[in-house]
Parts: sequence; structure tokens; C-alpha cells
Amino acid sequence: MSKKRSVKNPIYQQDDLSDIKLICEEGALAIFAVKQPSDQGDAKRMVRVLRNIRNHFALKREKDLLHYLNRFPKDFPTFYEIRKSGFSYLKIFDFAGKHNLQTVVKAEGPLSTKAAKKCLKHLVSALDKVHGVGFVHTRIRPENILVNKDHYYLADWTGAMPALPSYETELLMGDQKYCPPERLNGEYQAAGDVYLLGCVLYFALTGKHIYRLNKVEHYFDQLYAHAFHTPRKLNTLPLVWRQLIMWMTQKDPQNRPSLAELQQWLKEPSVPKSIRQQSVETVKDFPEDSLTVLADSHYLYAQFKKATLLEASGEREIAFNLYETCAFRGYTRAENNLGLLYQKGQVVQKSYIKAMNMYYQAYEKGNPYGAYNLGYMFEKGQGVTVNLKRARKLYEYAAMRGHLAAQNRLGECYQQGKGVEKDVAKARFWFGMAAHYGHDLASENIHQLLAESRKRAV
Repeated sequence: MSKKRSVKNPIYQQDDLSDIKLICEEGALAIFAVKQPSDQGDAKRMVRVLRNIRNHFALKREKDLLHYLNRFPKDFPTFYEIRKSGFSYLKIFDFAGKHNLQTVVKAEGPLSTKAAKKCLKHLVSALDKVHGVGFVHTRIRPENILVNKDHYYLADWTGAMPALPSYETELLMGDQKYCPPERLNGEYQAAGDVYLLGCVLYFALTGKHIYRLNKVEHYFDQLYAHAFHTPRKLNTLPLVWRQLIMWMTQKDPQNRPSLAELQQWLKEPSVPKSIRQQSVETVKDFPEDSLTVLADSHYLYAQFKKATLLEASGEREIAFNLYETCAFRGYTRAENNLGLLYQKGQVVQKSYIKAMNMYYQAYEKGNPYGAYNLGYMFEKGQGVTVNLKRARKLYEYAAMRGHLAAQNRLGECYQQGKGVEKDVAKARFWFGMAAHYGHDLASENIHQLLAESRKRAV
């Protein structure tokens, strides 16, 4: 935890927040306990400060979801607002405790079965509300479960998304110590949250990771464990909990319990006969090359990653075949990369029509790279009549989802009046956003824009 970094946090610039105390800080996220004036006097709040705001679309969607969840005050701490401050967003909630399941178990030891049952009940109730509107949480892990004397709350909704196959479900960011195996195929539905909840329950009852991944740093090995390993030392748990965790962490999502079945288990602990009769041989070893084994097992994420490595090393024909295999199964990142090969005429004969088709398929499933590349073809007239208005809309779609090159292009559209009326303020905004996150051309563009503004002011 870095106090030096925290003092620079924009939370200290908020006039209505006082008695600010840092709870934890990791990467682009910092969490604080504060006091804020209310009708009843100073109220204790929790503020989550996010310093990566490039994905405007996801932030707006999260805000809408959090407002909806306010309908269920028993299940969720009240959400008050998202406040923008420079290149940060402050999300303000009712204070629900400074401890999470990770810190509680570390300090006090595993939960009792009574406490674990209470935890399960509260989290199932919360997920029932979220799944009921077609969303999934995707980040259920001990650090994201707040604990106080009365309740267990599910926190961190930044990864919440619709339960549909899409570009978002294909992305695997950061460590993958908690990841349902089907996500390696770009799939994530309600059963994925059940799997993660099963992994968390195991931790709550044992104080250990279900596959002992806390010291496994390479994420290909982490993903391999979720695809192939079995829960460790289940026989140390009471029988009913052992069977429940086996049920919840089945590799096939269709074999996991629904939330309704978990609610029934809370009333009468029993699992299907097929689970009771399941004999599990312990699998805990790792291969020499987890990525290759995953790719050979036809997991799309691994095949795509393998293809990118092959392409980078010059083996484009093999990469093309792997991209094609993934694209055939609707994997949007492979569709986009196939489009690039067709657009450039690498390995295959150049075809703008095939490139546009690949980009469009990726864009339809939410891929901002596909949208950006399609927009570029409309802007440059590659295989299609120049259409600056269409290009600008596609750039905007990608820019809203955090694509830096698209943010820069969108800035150029506003600066030059391409497909939209000139708007220097909007151009400056998008150049500034892309430049802040490291896009070199955007930095040049905003410096040029500011220099021109100073000249006009003289």
C-alpha cells in the first residue's frame, strides 16, 4: 500500500468528503472510508476511486446497474453517485465495513459452517437480483466480498456484463486465480458465477485456494488448473459441504446447480445422485507448456493466444489456420485478426470484402478493434465508397469502449469536421483521453491543438 500514491488521489480534492482513511489500494483502484454530510449529519461512506476511465461504456453501464440494485437495500450497500474528477471516477456507497472475506479468514481463520451458510445465503440472494436482469458479476473472489457483523456483501461491479457471448466474455485481464473454465471459450453465463462462488466457499471453509493457486503466477498455468485440476483435499470438509462444492465447481456449466437449487440446498442440504456417486481422482500437476495443452484441447482463448505468438514469430500460415478455426466458432478476436490478414494480403490474397466481413462480425459482438478497423476502411474507401459519417460512428463506438487509436481518430474527426461538425472542445477531450493513457499520436495532436489555440489567443 503506497501512502505517497494515495495522497495524490483525487478523493482529497473533494470538498464534501472528510476524515478520509485508505482501506486498500491495488493498481488503478483505491478504496477509502470517508465521512460525508447528510440530512442526519456526517454519514460514513465507502468510496471506490478508479483511475482507469478509458472505457466510458462500461462505466455508464455499471452506473445504471448500481442504481437498479438500490431497489434491494438488504442485499446491496446503497449506491449514491459516480463522480468524475480529472482522469478518475469516484463511486460513493454506504459504508458496509472495511474488511473483506480475504482479510477476515487471514486474521481469524476459516469460517464456521454456520457462517459459511450465512455467506452463501446472502450472496445467492444478491446474485438472484443481478441474474434476474440478465447480468453476471464475473469477479466473485474473497477480496470482493465485504464482511460486517450482520451481512456479506458482493462488491466490485466493474466486471459486471450481460450474460451473452461477446468480446467482453473473451477478455481475460490480470491474474486468473478465479476463472470458470468455459470462459476460455469466450462464454460466461449465470453458471460461471456459481462456479466462482463454489471456489470462494472452499476458501471460506479452508483458508486455502481450491486449486492452490496463490503462488502460481503464470496465468496460463492458472487457466490450466481451472480447466483440468480437481479441488484439493475435499475430504477435510464436512460431507454436505464437500458435495456442494463438487457440484458448484463442475467443469461443465450445465452440471452446476442453479441459484434456485442453491436456495433449496440452504433449506435442505442435498445434491443430485450423480454428484454423490462421482469419484474424483486428484489432478494437481502442471504440464511443461500449459498454453499448448489448452490449445490442443480446443480452448479458443489458448488457440487465439497461440496464433498471435506464431504470427509474431513469422509463422503466419499456421496462425491463419488457428484464427480461422476460432473465427468459425464465433471468437471475435480471431475474426478481427483474420480481417487484418485479408486487409493486408498476408498469407492470403488481399480481399477488402472479406476483411470487412470479418470486422463486421467482430463488431456485431462488441469488439472495439473490429469497429475501429471497419471505420478505417470506410474512412479510406478500402473496398467501399468513402463514408466519413459511418467511419466517425464506428470510431465513436470503439472510443467509448476504451480503444485508444479510435479515441485519437475520433478527436481528428471533430478537429477536421470529418463526418461530423467541427468541435474543438470534443477534439481536445478525445485527444486528451488517448494521450493520458499513452497514445503517442494523440499526444502530438493535443499539443498541436493547444499551440493553435494559443496562437489564436494572441
